[in-house]
Amino acid sequence: MKPKKVCKSYTCKISGNKSKIDYLMNTLTSIDRLSEYVFSLGQQSWSDQKTLYKDCRSRFPKLNSKVLQNFLSLYKPEGKKKLPKKPKKAAIFIDQSFNIKLDQDTKYSNYWVQFHRKRFPILGKRILARCSLESVKLIQIFNRKHKLYCKLMTSETIENLSYSDKKSIGLDVNTKRIVLSNNDFFHTKDLFHRKMERKKNKWKNHNTENYTKDYIHKLTKKIVSEFQQKDIEVLVLENLKHLRKSASRKNGTSKGKHLNYILNGFPYGMFQDFLEYKCLNSGINVLKVNPAYTSKTCSKCGSRNTSRPKQQSFICLDCGFKLDADLNGSRNIRARYTQPEWANSDCSPLIDL
Repeated sequence: MKPKKVCKSYTCKISGNKSKIDYLMNTLTSIDRLSEYVFSLGQQSWSDQKTLYKDCRSRFPKLNSKVLQNFLSLYKPEGKKKLPKKPKKAAIFIDQSFNIKLDQDTKYSNYWVQFHRKRFPILGKRILARCSLESVKLIQIFNRKHKLYCKLMTSETIENLSYSDKKSIGLDVNTKRIVLSNNDFFHTKDLFHRKMERKKNKWKNHNTENYTKDYIHKLTKKIVSEFQQKDIEVLVLENLKHLRKSASRKNGTSKGKHLNYILNGFPYGMFQDFLEYKCLNSGINVLKVNPAYTSKTCSKCGSRNTSRPKQQSFICLDCGFKLDADLNGSRNIRARYTQPEWANSDCSPLIDL
């Protein structure tokens, strides 16, 4: 198995004296005007980055060349990258020639970032204490509600260790609950209720993004804590990369407005990303398997001659085995790792992403 790359970000306030703050604010104002200008040119001009850079360089000569290039890359159409539908928010991206130092002799702040020969203090000791300064690959400085923030983005490689099958666990994620193969259940009804209330009451201006992120952070922290207590070594998840396609009008797989909203309402990607990096930090390896037929296969005998009389009920028509449907699914997910012989031609046993 390949070593895992874990990417994280840490957001803190960035400060300084009046001249330093004015310098950053003026730079961000110029980038804001740049963003409006680039967006007005249209998508055809974004593909020719050299011509675009020369044009913007002549119009915004005071902007640092590297800062200008890094921001223009946000408009660069690459691969499956979605093109912006509105001007990008102004931000200073620094991917080289930056210097972050830990200076414990200074009273105002222990952390400092150097940018254009100026030193800016970063505030947030608790957050920065968790950050490995050596692994910072990118810095983003932005303005939010007239306050300056600094986001440090890190990338670390974690080597795989040797694991035993006995200490592995499968996890099945649903819109209302998370079920583990060891019979543990984590309910997500509060998040589901919040999403449904937003749709029911048509809260168009009611943003649930912050609530969702906080909820998923707390949930994944609780799950990983449970793994640590039980000495879990391997977490087996379903590869849900193409899940959204199962409820898409564009792909002709729509299940109706209501069911589409339910299926697309849970942040599966966010949940798996948060869970994965927290597991890796705790020494727990994470594997992803093909999700095909995990909900339709009997975890006891392997038969697909099964029935689902209710949403949460599972009955095997061959051996008569009865079990909670999601629990049965989580056991099948684990079996893809511990018993790869269960996998057949239309259901690959293991996908190491």
